[in-house]
Amino acid sequence: MKKKTAVIFMGFFMALGALSGCGGNDATEAASESAQTEDEGTGEDEEMQEARKEEEEKKEKEEKKAEKEAEKASKEDKKETEKKSEAEDSENKKEAQEETETDSVKIAVLLPDQEEWSEDAQALEADLAEDGYEPLLAYAEGDASRQVSQIQEMLEQQVAAFIITPVDAYGLTDVLAEVKEAEIPVFSYDDLIMDTNAVKYYTTFGGRQAGQMIAEEIIKKENLKEVQEEKETRTIEFLMGSPDDTEALFLYNGVMEGLQPYLDDGTLVCTSGKISFDDTGIIRWSRELAGTRMSQLLEDSYEDGAVPDIICTGFDDAALGAEETLETAGIVPGSEQWPLITGVGCKEEAVRSVASGKIGFSLFMDYRDLADNCEQMVHVYLTGEEDPEVNDYEQYDNGVKIIGTYLCEPQVIDGDNYELLIDNGYYEEEEIAPEAEETVTPVPEESVTPSPKEDEATPQESAASDWEEDKEAVKQSSGEKEDSDLKKEKESDKDEKKASEKVTLKKSKSASDDK
Repeated sequence: MKKKTAVIFMGFFMALGALSGCGGNDATEAASESAQTEDEGTGEDEEMQEARKEEEEKKEKEEKKAEKEAEKASKEDKKETEKKSEAEDSENKKEAQEETETDSVKIAVLLPDQEEWSEDAQALEADLAEDGYEPLLAYAEGDASRQVSQIQEMLEQQVAAFIITPVDAYGLTDVLAEVKEAEIPVFSYDDLIMDTNAVKYYTTFGGRQAGQMIAEEIIKKENLKEVQEEKETRTIEFLMGSPDDTEALFLYNGVMEGLQPYLDDGTLVCTSGKISFDDTGIIRWSRELAGTRMSQLLEDSYEDGAVPDIICTGFDDAALGAEETLETAGIVPGSEQWPLITGVGCKEEAVRSVASGKIGFSLFMDYRDLADNCEQMVHVYLTGEEDPEVNDYEQYDNGVKIIGTYLCEPQVIDGDNYELLIDNGYYEEEEIAPEAEETVTPVPEESVTPSPKEDEATPQESAASDWEEDKEAVKQSSGEKEDSDLKKEKESDKDEKKASEKVTLKKSKSASDDK
């Protein structure tokens, strides 16, 4: 039994060993086969291995790149956020600064004189103050050197900009070089400043444009096209603006552009021959000189009380001076002999003359428009939001550069529409109402009825009566002294009286002798 049992255990263990050996061989063989297969695969497809490796490296690079981009984006977002925050802070600071400091931004306004430019000054001051600026106003009173000193004083006050109407358009070159160096902008107002690169912009009504309007109105009112067709003529004389004013030259050029064809073909004749700007310009816009010039023209070029058909002037004071000269010469306003007189400016007195028919028309240039546009240019330039608006960048050359210009629009004012100046608030009605025409009451002539012969005075009585009348006339005219001629007449009357008395005595004696 034990032997049988041992045999059984022996068989069991042998079977177990066999099974164990078999599994080991299988595992060994599988491992060996796997290793062989792997070795064979490596040897057989190295390109696949390299491709896999490159792919892994590429993937790794892309991951690193993505990480860098994400990091960069994060930094940019942070930077943008910081920038936005800084912009908001800057804007807030700017707004706070504007609220607290705008009143201290000073703008220099320099004008030629107070008499002619006070209304412009008021308009500029109001517009500048409305935008929060502090205007510093100065009048040069016609003194060019004084204006130079005023500019230097304004420089010391650290103004932000200059608005200048020059006394002498050519006299500011040196002082404006200092302004240019200080990087302060200059805006030329109404009259262009010459020979400097310091001027940024220019505002005016446009002299050339105004001159063209004057020519067109003359052609219309005098029917020059019909006169031309009928081969007739009209006489014309010119009293233009100051020769030292560039805008006056532009206006003259505009007038001549319109009238030159009629001058060339003889429809218009300038009897005096004074047509050039130098010959027709009135220095310093003098009314007195314009009147004197008109008087000389009449004396030298017109005979027997004749006058020109047209007097074309470049400013209202010249028109008024011509008007006064004509009236002094006995020319009656409104008569057929009274000429067409043109003006520029619509001064109060000139508008009254327009309303009463003495001046044919005047060009209206509203200083309020000029001031508004100039102030707007200054404000836009200083805020830096955009460039100031200009509508002419061709014709205004100041000798150094062409100046960007904003041209305001003039308007023709005549007897038919002068009340527009009341409607737009420029004048009050009583300021420009036409002058009342004087009514001349004829004085009837005294008729002298001769006295009857019996009442006739004797020679002595007549002489005495004449003497008393003469004596009374002398007293009324002189008030005190007797005229020497009347004294002689008195002595003559005395002699005549004595002679008469002698004749009477002689007759009386003769009659006595006859008796």
